[in-house]
Order: sequence, then C-alpha cells, then structure tokens
Amino acid sequence: MNYVQVYIEHNSLSLNQTFTYQTDQEVSIGSRVKVPFGHQTLIGFVDAICDQCDLENVKSVLEVLDPEPLLDPELLQLASWMADHYVTSKISCLKTMLPPALKPSSTHRPIVYEQWAMAGKGSGSLTPKQAAFLASLSFPCKLSQLRKRSRTMTQRLIDQGYIMVEQRPKGMSKIVSTHPDHAFTLTPEQKQAVATISTSSDTIFLLHGVTGSGKTEVFLQLAQQVLATGKQVLFLVPEIGLTPMMIDRVSARFGNRIAIYHSQLNAQEKYDQYRLVKENKVDIVIGTRSAVFMPFSNLGLILMDEEHDASYKQENMPRYHTRDIVKWRAQYHGCKVVLASATPSLDSYARAYKGVYHLVELTHRISVSMPTIHLVDMKTQKSQAGLSQDLLDAISTRFTHQEQTILLLNRRGYLPIMRCMDCGQTMTCPDCGLALSYHKKDHVLMCHCCGRTFAYTDSCPTCGGHHFYQSSMGTEKLEEQLHSLFPSAHVVRMDADTTRKKKAHQKLLQEFERSGDILLGTQMVAKGLDFARVSLVGIINADSGLARLDFSSNELAYDLLEQASGRSGRQSQQGEVYIQTFDPDQYVMRCVRYHDYKRFFKQEMQFRHLGMYPPYVYMCTLIFSDSDPARAMKKASQAKAMAVSVKVLGPVEISMRQKKVRYRLVLKARNQNTLHDCVWQIAKAMKGNVDINMYPILLEE
Repeated sequence: MNYVQVYIEHNSLSLNQTFTYQTDQEVSIGSRVKVPFGHQTLIGFVDAICDQCDLENVKSVLEVLDPEPLLDPELLQLASWMADHYVTSKISCLKTMLPPALKPSSTHRPIVYEQWAMAGKGSGSLTPKQAAFLASLSFPCKLSQLRKRSRTMTQRLIDQGYIMVEQRPKGMSKIVSTHPDHAFTLTPEQKQAVATISTSSDTIFLLHGVTGSGKTEVFLQLAQQVLATGKQVLFLVPEIGLTPMMIDRVSARFGNRIAIYHSQLNAQEKYDQYRLVKENKVDIVIGTRSAVFMPFSNLGLILMDEEHDASYKQENMPRYHTRDIVKWRAQYHGCKVVLASATPSLDSYARAYKGVYHLVELTHRISVSMPTIHLVDMKTQKSQAGLSQDLLDAISTRFTHQEQTILLLNRRGYLPIMRCMDCGQTMTCPDCGLALSYHKKDHVLMCHCCGRTFAYTDSCPTCGGHHFYQSSMGTEKLEEQLHSLFPSAHVVRMDADTTRKKKAHQKLLQEFERSGDILLGTQMVAKGLDFARVSLVGIINADSGLARLDFSSNELAYDLLEQASGRSGRQSQQGEVYIQTFDPDQYVMRCVRYHDYKRFFKQEMQFRHLGMYPPYVYMCTLIFSDSDPARAMKKASQAKAMAVSVKVLGPVEISMRQKKVRYRLVLKARNQNTLHDCVWQIAKAMKGNVDINMYPILLEE
C-alpha cells in the first residue's frame, strides 16, 4: 500500500496544498489520478509518494489515469518555482504546462484515436487479387484509406492476419513551406552577431536590430549550428499572426521535423504536437507563449522574437511572463537565450545596459535605408473619413506603381481622456504623472493609478481652449470608407473579427500578398510582417496610446509606432510612413521619426525613476471583487493595512467584471524579496480571495 500526496484540480490559492490518498495501484509522481473529494470526484496530480502515513481514515485513489508520468523532474521543479514566484497555486501551473487533453481537470478533452494498418505475418493462402492488393500497400497507412479502396478485401486480410490494426492518436498534417529557401549572404553586422553569440561564454543575449536588419536570418544561422550538434531549438513569437511566416521560413530551411503550438490549434492538435516533442520526433518547436512549456529533453537554444511584446505576459492564473520561464529553462538545460527586438522592453535594455545581458546590435537594414517618417499634424491638415489628404495622396501613388499599403488603426487606450485640440496637452495626475480619465456618470476626472479625483473642467489649464478630442472610428467603418474612396482597391481587413476562424491569419496574409492593395488592421498588422511590395504605412489615431493612462503607455506606444513603421520598404524600394497625430512635437513621435530608440530609452527611464515605476521597482497589483461594494472595499483596506513594508497606491475602483465591483491596490518595493514576502502574507491572510498579478506590464482597468 502506498500513500500519495495529491494536488486537486481546483485553482484556488485556498486549496494550494496536497491531500493524502492511499492506493495499491502502480502510480508515479507526475501522473494524474481520479480521487474522491468531499461529495465530488475530481482529477488530481501526484506530487509525492510514501509508504507510511499517520492519518486515520485515508480515502483511496479511484483510478490511476497515467501509466507513466506526464511531466519530467524539470517541469515539476519549474511548476514549484512558478507557484512561489508568481504567488499562485501549483495546480494552475501544472495545468498551464499541459495540453488540454492531458490537463488534471474533470473537463479535459478526450484524446481522439484513429486506426492504422500495419504489416502482419498472416496465415493461409492468398488469392491472386488479395496478393496483388497486399503488394500494392505501403505500411503503415490509415485503415480508412484501405477501406475506401476495398472494404471486403481489407477485412479479409485483417481476419487472416496479413494486416494488423493499431490505434494511434490522430495527428496533424505535415508542415510544408510555400516558399523556397533562399541562400542569404550575411551582412558584416549579421556575421558579427552570429559569431559573438556562438562563441561568447554568456548565456543571455539581447539582439537589438532595427526593423529589416535581418534578425530572423541570424536566428536561423544560430539554429543551424545547434541542430548540427543534435540538440533542440525553441522559436517563440508573441502572437498567432506571426507564426505562419516564421513556420514558412523555418520549414523552408530545415524541413518538416517541426512542431507548432499556439492557441488556435484544437485540443487534439495540441496533444499531437506535444507528443511529437515528448517522443523526440521533432528538432524545432515554433509557437506562442504556451510553447515555452514543451517537454524538451535536449534543449540547445531558445530564440524569443519581439521580446518586448506584452502578449508574452499571461493575464490569467498563473500570471507568468514567458521571458522568466525562458531564463529558468535555459539555466536548467545550460543553453543560450537570444531575446530579439527592434524596440526592446525597457527592462531588457536596462539589463543589457548594465551588462546583465550581452547586447548585440544590428544598426542597418539589409538592402535599403530606413523608411522616411512623415508626422502629419491633424490640427492643420484636411481629412476625409479620418484620413489626411497627404496620406490619401500617398495611397493613390501606390496604385500607380502597383505597390502595397498597410494601414494601422490604433485602438489602444480607449478610456475617455481629455486632450486639448488647440495645444495637444492631456490633463494628468500631479502625483502619478498619468492621464486622467473622464467619468461621465460622476462628471469627474480620475487617476486610475492612485484613485484621486478632480473636478471636471471644460477649459484647458495650459491654453484655455475648449476643444477636446475623442476618436471612435473602428476598422470595419474605415474599411467601408476606403471602398468609397478607392472603389477598385482590394482591401484586406485583419482584426479580432476577421481572424476568429482557424488559419484565418494565414489566409488573410496570403490573400494580401497575392492580390491585396491595402492591408487594414489593428495592432496585429504592426509587427513581424515582411512583404516585398509594401512601400507605404499609414498610422491613424496614433495619439490614442500616448496619453499616460498607465506607467507603460509611452513604451507600448513607441513599440507600436516603430514596429508598424518598420513594415514599409523592407526590400528594394524606399519606404514611407505617414503618422497622423495632433501632437507632432511629443517626444515619442520625435523618437519614432528619427528611429532613435536610445533617446527614447533615456527619456522614458527618467520618467520611470521619478515616478518610482519598473524597472526601478518591483510591482504587484491586488484586485478585490465582490457583489457588495462595501465588502470589496473592506477587503482591500484590510490588505493595505498589512502591506507595511512596501509602498501602496489605492484602493481605487476599476471596471466591473461578472457583475462584481472591483478595487485595486498597487504595491511597489525596491527589493524583490520584500514585495514577494508581503504579497504571500496577504494571500494567506485573505485565504486566496484576491486576484494577484506579480510584475504586471499593464495596470488592469
């Protein structure tokens, strides 16, 4: 008789402990078991096994679901580290590591199997037709295909043992590149980058390369070196929209020993790709955030593209950052990490600046110069349907030269803010330096960081003007306007509505490459796309991300504008970018105009230092929700009273969720351990009744 320590499937921090069960079945640490829990039957995850127990009336395991462990010692250690580091339950970490079909959950999707025909020894004589049929087969093959040819013949050969039937998990079709691989001649900068990363004894590298400088080719060269040693490579991209292009480049270079993993795969496809990695049938994994948990046995290199992107931070439990997991796994496997971006996160660049990361730079584009940036002052420019006359003229010119245009409609930052149309100033909180939001119901201006409110005024405190700007245009409306303005243009729209269906990203990008004139979209068209005929990028409503509603607003705005600008003129022709703004003198706009990341970094870090924001401090948000506002406020106030060792902002009321009022605290500390210990103390005192986000990139609204 063995006793097993089991984490049950509920994510709540109040149940973040093991429960003891007994079993006489064969069981392993890292396997799932079915257990009774109160009046329920739940799925649990075995964390430890022992042969003695001091408890009385120990319940028995109902069923062992896995003959072998699902997770190896590395991933079990990683789950423990994540739970502690992010102040979350261990079971939530275990769940996020596994594909849906293998999650320790009662609602997990079952694995789908299909029948395969295998060659059997057989007995008895064959008719000439049977012998010919058997000789024409190539084993193994799907049994369904044989039955389509001749159901009767197939069944007779099965009965006689010449065909054996095997159950196999249903798999995905093979990945085939749609483009041939091109042999690139590396630029001197690329050669130096590859040599530096290959020969250095450092582990973590920040590859800071301007858009179009050939970072992907550096990735492929490094991957080739590692694959030649028999080790595995992980390619990470931030969003699904970027996976088709990366898959195409990688498969063209390295063939089809590739697994892909992202959120648009169904449960069966995820299981199939997970199994390929676990069984060492692939050398390379390409995927989004969740691919970082693939069960590698011999990982030799991790490549993290667009490392600055906020999509790498998971926004539900467990709220991990992919970059942290990458560094943990690299240390475990003793492999190198390359973080790459044209606009590195302030956190990463600050570490590179201090020498914690090894900085490698690509300062020039491969074939052409950087695109010319035009800042269009919308206070003075005539416009139609939200498009300035300058931008409309530039689009018309592209039709004449059979070139393509990308239009980005920036929808970020949609809380109503007060921006003066006369002088461009935004009303800000004197304490936090962040933009005030207008609350129509109470007719007040509120800071959504510290919670202070101010009387509404319809006069600008800087210039006395009375004209304030708000935009409400969406991509669908803009698409209609474009059809009216350019009736013969083929407009491809790429946003949340048009990319819901499976493989929609890939189909839309292929449609645009093949026959599109204008690609219109939200942030997903701003990064990673590489089209030879795109010579114009237009950015509409560029100011919407610049109001400091959040400590990271300007960083996110700079990233978006610089990345979007980089889609223009990537190959033979000189690119142009038109950025429509009401404040062309704002420093983010000036830095984008001259592609001056270092100037932006220096100025933004001054703001972060003065405001005591990351990376100068460690930060956490705590959110308390309740159907009764008084109860939610009471819980937030109790937590604030406990947080004596850190700086606390709030409580401030934020938007409702599921008909519950929510109050938020922001905790800051210069010492990471101080913040970590304080948050754990609050979490235990609140018995898990708090929503914790350690090291947020954005403040929840």
